[in-house]
Amino acid sequence: MKSHLRTALAALALAAAVLAAGCGDSHGAGSPGAPHSGIKGRTMVDGGCPVVREGSPCPDRPLSARLTITSGDPERTVAETTSDADGHFRVSLPPGTYTVRPANLTGAVAPIAQPVSVTVTSGRFTTIVIPFDSGIR
Repeated sequence: MKSHLRTALAALALAAAVLAAGCGDSHGAGSPGAPHSGIKGRTMVDGGCPVVREGSPCPDRPLSARLTITSGDPERTVAETTSDADGHFRVSLPPGTYTVRPANLTGAVAPIAQPVSVTVTSGRFTTIVIPFDSGIR
């Protein structure tokens, strides 16, 4: 009887851990256990105007993008998320140094962005803007 009780409790604990790991922020999944620190920000693409003239603005605009976050070894992914239609994202992470690897959702060559190095401190969300280059000159 004790063996069945231990098995049931272990299964319950495993199910609770799986459910907790599946819960993320409203703007993307994050690492479990780090709700008070992480990275937040926006993904933006340049206006893409070939010639910018005075009085004719060409502002940056939001871009939905896939973000893969790695730590230490570039192949060790610690979190992934997608920025929303307004370019906003938020990922909970424990303190440390990370690299955010942005990717265009369409799979096209442009717009393109370079990886961004980020340091997360305890009790804070580090705010970053990830600039995408439209490729238009």
